Amino acid sequence: MTITPSCSAAAPLPSPLEAEVIAKLRSRLRRVIVDGIPPDLDTDFNLLRWIRGHNGDTKAAMTHFRNYAASREAAGFVGNDLYERLHTRFPVSQYLPHLGHCTLNDSVWSVEHNAFLFVERAWSQPKEKNNAFLFVERAWSQPKELIKSMKTSDYLLHCFAFSEVLLQLILKREKCQSAGKGPVQVIVIFDLSLINITDYLNPVSGYLKLWQLRAEMWQYWYPDIIQRIYVVNPPRMSGILWKLARLFLNERSCRLFEVMPAGKEGVRELLKQLPKSFVPGDFGGDFVYTGSDGDSAGCSLRKKITTADHYKSLQHYKRKGVRRARPTHKELLPSESFHIPIFLLEGQSLCWDFLSSGELDFHVYTNEDEFDMVYPLLRLATSKLPEEGTLENLVTGAIINHFNRFTFRRIRSPFLQPLPTLHRPTRLLHHTRGRGAVLVRLIIGLWSLDFSKLLVHLLRKATAESEKKRNLHAYSLSFIRHA
Repeated sequence: MTITPSCSAAAPLPSPLEAEVIAKLRSRLRRVIVDGIPPDLDTDFNLLRWIRGHNGDTKAAMTHFRNYAASREAAGFVGNDLYERLHTRFPVSQYLPHLGHCTLNDSVWSVEHNAFLFVERAWSQPKEKNNAFLFVERAWSQPKELIKSMKTSDYLLHCFAFSEVLLQLILKREKCQSAGKGPVQVIVIFDLSLINITDYLNPVSGYLKLWQLRAEMWQYWYPDIIQRIYVVNPPRMSGILWKLARLFLNERSCRLFEVMPAGKEGVRELLKQLPKSFVPGDFGGDFVYTGSDGDSAGCSLRKKITTADHYKSLQHYKRKGVRRARPTHKELLPSESFHIPIFLLEGQSLCWDFLSSGELDFHVYTNEDEFDMVYPLLRLATSKLPEEGTLENLVTGAIINHFNRFTFRRIRSPFLQPLPTLHRPTRLLHHTRGRGAVLVRLIIGLWSLDFSKLLVHLLRKATAESEKKRNLHAYSLSFIRHA
């Protein structure tokens, strides 16, 4: 199965019409972003990526750009030393042994394509073999263990951080080279040789949801940085995986994929598309990484996940020495949102946990400005583990916790709790009513050769049915104040 790509060479220079749209987008962003466009992002090529990636829709590009820029600042993913800090000071660092990371940066370069290489490999956890710009990061097999070891937010922050590293490498290249060469992009080789396809046949599984949320972040916040995605060593029934992927990829992203044939024929086809010196030896090329911090393809080896690595929920309350408040419920309609305003005193921290039966947008902001974020905007799902976190060293003032539902979602057990330096609790109960859809769970036990059509039909039917069912619930908020 071969998917015809949308382009075959380096990204073109902006046309006169695109130059006008770039100026229009820049002017609008400067009006709505209080501190202006971050200097590293305020380049013609970078804004061009946002315009092309959103198919010329400047309104959508502006909305996603504002969310991205504010979330990037809130997450701390800024600065020239970002890559080094990810290995030490960020919470992301504790999951690197399981998720792996690229060790090559932009060192594998194609002048013809004006792009560098990113390789991602599927892997089998027990064997713990290869991970892969020519960045090598592995897709994971035995994903049930992965979703037990980290929250959705942990995984998305990891993807967010390394996507930002990727973008910074692109921006640095563009700053150093002639503008006549055009926008820099990334070529991806995605190796499925070690994937266990049965791990991905449940379309409503928590681990497939992680792939969807990751894809959405990539499409919305890092548009048009990918030139081509070559899928190599596809397993049998790979058409099913492609049908699943199409459920959460937009049409522009789908056109980036080219699935190579299996075996030697696939190697020949790949080398017709890319220079041999650009392709790792594992895929029939000449490149071999010799660094001590990665394998021959240039990526860190991943550690096997054991039961000792499974995430233990609600430990952040114990670390703060406070008791978790009694959980309650809140239902949301599609596109409905609600805010939880809390006034924090100096020395207090904010701590939360919640469960949701569907996807949920969540972020924390201050100063009554939705883009003055102290916790980034993430689209979350809590199929296995609750979402929880702590914000410390916040300044005195009002903090707003924002939940937003863009599809059918039912939030279960949400509560937030500011934590002071002195722990003498006084509780305040606040009720808010709303209506929401009841989640319909699909369990598909038998698969036919026409599985993909059946799958899409059932998913759409389940969504439509769930939207018809409504319930009322109450939401309670309790928090601790200074004595």
